[in-house]
Amino acid sequence: MNDLPEAVLALLDAADADTLLRDGEALAAGLADAGWTPEVESGRFRIDGWDIVSSAWAPSVSVFFEGDATAVRRNALALASVLRRTTGTVRTEGPEWSAWTVDDERWDAEDIDWLEATARGVLLHLYAAGETEAGPETLPAHLQLSLARADTPSEGLPRDDDRARRVLREGSVVDRWFLAGERELPDDVIAALEDDPDSRVRAAAESERWYRERTLAGPPPAP
Repeated sequence: MNDLPEAVLALLDAADADTLLRDGEALAAGLADAGWTPEVESGRFRIDGWDIVSSAWAPSVSVFFEGDATAVRRNALALASVLRRTTGTVRTEGPEWSAWTVDDERWDAEDIDWLEATARGVLLHLYAAGETEAGPETLPAHLQLSLARADTPSEGLPRDDDRARRVLREGSVVDRWFLAGERELPDDVIAALEDDPDSRVRAAAESERWYRERTLAGPPPAP
């Protein structure tokens, strides 16, 4: 069943709060070592058919895959198997779908909940969904695997303008690239990122400005 890309397996092997999820530099280096390619947009990485949205505040990773229902279920079951093998147990408040087969009728008949596991200070969540109606749009079948530090509050870390300005002054190119993707930043920080001496940071800030301008009047674009 395990047809997962090597980059996905390597990411799970690297999942550790003291290394991969230590800070932005460690996160970017760990993802690159695992085989993921950074995109222009802040915190985004990609391999064929798989996408990552990541953050350095607090360090976290969300892996996305979408496609036909069979492929999504197969990959979700393979991921669940890896989580069970590497963490010892998985938990869920819904049906224990990790024990199903790809063609089990319960995929379409029951409400699926997240699977949860913990390892090396990292909280992992895995979710799979079939084709879903979302207003006038139809979302394809998809899965999401999230990795977050177990000591991060469930609501995330609060906005910290002093930290943002400190990263702007003292942070590396990678730190500033991640900073450009944070949703709440003071106007002076946004302006400085758009005029950053490094082209990668400028491009990320420009993409985020596009995002902000277009989400003021409507829902954000899908990952």
